[in-house]
Amino acid sequence: MNEPSGDRHALTRREFALGTTAAMGALAAGGVSAVGQAADRTANESGLAPFDVPSGTKQFAFHDIMNNDAVRIEMPVGVVNGSSDGPTLIVTGGLFATEFSGVEAASRMYRDFDPDDIAGRVIIIPVITLDAFRFRTPMFGLNAGTSPMDGKSLNSVFPGDPEGSATEVVAHYLFDELVVESDYHIDLRGGDLPESHVIHSIHPMNASERVNRISEEMSRVCGFEYFQARDVAPRSLIYEASQAGVPSIITQCGLGYKTQPEEDFINSHILAVTNNMKHLDMTEGSPVIHPNQREFTMGFDQVRATRCGVFQGIVDQGDLLARGQLIGRVTGLDGSVLEELHSPIDGVVHELLVRRVVFQGDLLYNLVQFKD
Repeated sequence: MNEPSGDRHALTRREFALGTTAAMGALAAGGVSAVGQAADRTANESGLAPFDVPSGTKQFAFHDIMNNDAVRIEMPVGVVNGSSDGPTLIVTGGLFATEFSGVEAASRMYRDFDPDDIAGRVIIIPVITLDAFRFRTPMFGLNAGTSPMDGKSLNSVFPGDPEGSATEVVAHYLFDELVVESDYHIDLRGGDLPESHVIHSIHPMNASERVNRISEEMSRVCGFEYFQARDVAPRSLIYEASQAGVPSIITQCGLGYKTQPEEDFINSHILAVTNNMKHLDMTEGSPVIHPNQREFTMGFDQVRATRCGVFQGIVDQGDLLARGQLIGRVTGLDGSVLEELHSPIDGVVHELLVRRVVFQGDLLYNLVQFKD
């Protein structure tokens, strides 16, 4: 009898389906399933709960926030629990997942911190919005902490909702399980994708007198040349943390349009955290403070394009300005000058919005004055 041509052991689709079903049935009968194996792996990855990590040890683990048929969201959490008692400081990075300097700084601090050198506990989250961090392709436009799961910006949904959408569940876990259980909070920010940001710290001024005072102390202790008070927006992380009684500040360091973060900005974040740890008696030593600190005013003077064309920025973040100074141009493709942009203030460039082709109304600069 002639055999069919080809591989005599090839399976038909029906045979493959029946065989796979039988194999899965055998696994189930033996008390092992693919689902069970995945669950075991997840449990091992999650490690101890952050506040259960023993003193004198450190742990980095991915904690499941949501894990169901529709979505899996996890959060990387590093804990360095010191060998002696002290406060709990939580450091968050990647609230806006494309602000890469803060992400890198947080990762390095977890790597380098030694429990034997610390009094108290440091909780470090390199990237809160891990889903946005992983969707790094520019065409998705996932700046401003926008989640690909539900299109919401994390920094506008705090304190979150355990029964809400994916972003609201993440916010609830971070806020309820970690932030409000801590004594102090530092959010590493600065330089989202379209931004060139001056290095400075921000503290809230619309919380209680105690929280405002301690937050300002922490902001100054970052050691930067510039610091700023803000009436921070409700539903943001720093607002809700400060309203819950947790002194909370932002460190703004980074050039977001450079996806490879520069060392000066990474190290500025690290300096701010280690300075505050010294200030809070969590580590030995004295904070290193800029000798000529200056405070920004609370508001901004914005410069927008009034013509369409090609934007040529002349000044950048940190540049000092005189009123009337030429700071940029909008030109045509023939090289003609369509508009000249001049500073409306004596002050400093807080932020350059890195645009090339602009339309009328596009924001190009945030400028700020000095309080003194």
